[in-house]
Amino acid sequence: MPTKNRAQSPEPLRSPLALLVLPFACGLATSRILPNDFTLGTSLFLVFTFLLTLCLLSIHRLDRPYGWNLAFPLFVVALGNFYGTSFAAPPNLPQPSFKPIREALFEIEPTQTFTSPPYAPDQVGLANVSGRDTLLYYSVPSLQGTILLEGFSYEVVGVERPLSEEMEAESFTEFLLSRGVSGRLRSFEPAQTIAVTRPAKALFAILLERAKSSLSLGSSLTEPATRVYKAIVLGQRTALDTQQKQVFRDTGTAHLFAISGLHIGLIGMLLFWLFGKAPIGQPVRVSCTLSILLFYVLLTGSTPSAVRAFLMIAFLVSAKAFARGYRPSSALMASAFVVLLFDPRQLFTLGFQLSYLVVFSILVFGIPLASRLMEQTDPEYWLPGDSGSPFHRSRKWLLGSFAISLSAFLGSSPLVMSNFGVLPLASIPLNIILIPLATAVLFTGFIALLFGLLGLDWIATLLNEVALPITELMTAIVAFTAKSPLAALPISWNNDWAGTAGVLMIVLSALWVSFQKEFRYRYLLFPFLSLLLSLGIGYL
Repeated sequence: MPTKNRAQSPEPLRSPLALLVLPFACGLATSRILPNDFTLGTSLFLVFTFLLTLCLLSIHRLDRPYGWNLAFPLFVVALGNFYGTSFAAPPNLPQPSFKPIREALFEIEPTQTFTSPPYAPDQVGLANVSGRDTLLYYSVPSLQGTILLEGFSYEVVGVERPLSEEMEAESFTEFLLSRGVSGRLRSFEPAQTIAVTRPAKALFAILLERAKSSLSLGSSLTEPATRVYKAIVLGQRTALDTQQKQVFRDTGTAHLFAISGLHIGLIGMLLFWLFGKAPIGQPVRVSCTLSILLFYVLLTGSTPSAVRAFLMIAFLVSAKAFARGYRPSSALMASAFVVLLFDPRQLFTLGFQLSYLVVFSILVFGIPLASRLMEQTDPEYWLPGDSGSPFHRSRKWLLGSFAISLSAFLGSSPLVMSNFGVLPLASIPLNIILIPLATAVLFTGFIALLFGLLGLDWIATLLNEVALPITELMTAIVAFTAKSPLAALPISWNNDWAGTAGVLMIVLSALWVSFQKEFRYRYLLFPFLSLLLSLGIGYL
């Protein structure tokens, strides 16, 4: 009987940067929870800096620096609080006293678009207003499909009303208040362009519109498949109608529309392969790949998940260039630290939380689980055929996809339930089916938009005709699955903090598991228990 060659267990995912990033994030959280008082943050920072200095002065006298182990995390928490207070805006701005409603002239600069032509007659979004420190929730009609772009300023004649007036959902009002929105602006006349205020932002906004047009060549702008196609390639969820958003969200497949590790990783592999065929050196190949990836990240809006994925790839390439070791967990923590340094408010956004929590869960639970499953189905032990045969490559892909889908489902469940009110049970089998199809769509669409930006519309049209049938198949699979009564369980909680409790349990358990020498199946009980904990607390 042949001897089974057991694969080595993956080394622990120890990440020293976690000792810096997690206390720093806790400090940022306290800057939002505690009163937004700059004096308080400064006082805490100075006190813990003094304690840290005392520990540094006495550390050489101690065999084990317990004082340092206690003072350093407290110092970083205080540093995070001090840093966060300089960025935090009051979460609930007082509503201004409105004079009798009358039309007025406003100078606005769009910062975020919710809906726009051709999917709606009016453009709706958030905008800065000249002479104010707050945002307005605006609605402006578009003349002949023209769109208000970021980086430009516009003159709008309209009426300003209280934010709470005529709002459809209280939760949406709370979201707008948390963003610093002070009112809503309704205009019945098209906006007039004044000037370019931020040239770089304006350039990428124009290129994004051109990219959207490139992906629409050969089809109708409002076709369901075209909407999904643009959402996958460019992360444009505003292209989706309400029903499409609901179906993909309830089935746990809405992550296909978030520019993340899937998109950045696959496109990076494609670029490395393409440049590998060219007669250029490794430094040029790496520089070209990272430059195009950075362009793609900026083009799609520099979302937290896209920035995180790009930084992790950049850290990987840099580690290889300098012959240094690379740990995905360390790269994940480093990217989180960079993102929070540039914008601490990202910590409180759902996109940041889902992106980092899901990837951390995949690194700690998914990849080791896939390794154990492949180890225990070693082809040299009992499966027939060569280990490099299509059969065994399919086996590795299937086991790896299952492990990653399961860990992503468990890691994201508390946040998904608390924010969307649904538990997407169908997400695990669906993702195994959809990821290969989404890969084909992403590859084809990315090349199509590049040719479209270069003005080669006929090539982009041909590529779109290849991608759209695959997109239609994906949409049909998701729609069919959504009709199953067990595809998604509706969740209605009585406690808002149930999701937070589940997330904290996942993070703490994942940190403990990441320091273990060997992954064991029983460690999967932790994310399962966090899911049950969230459900139990939510229904108390």
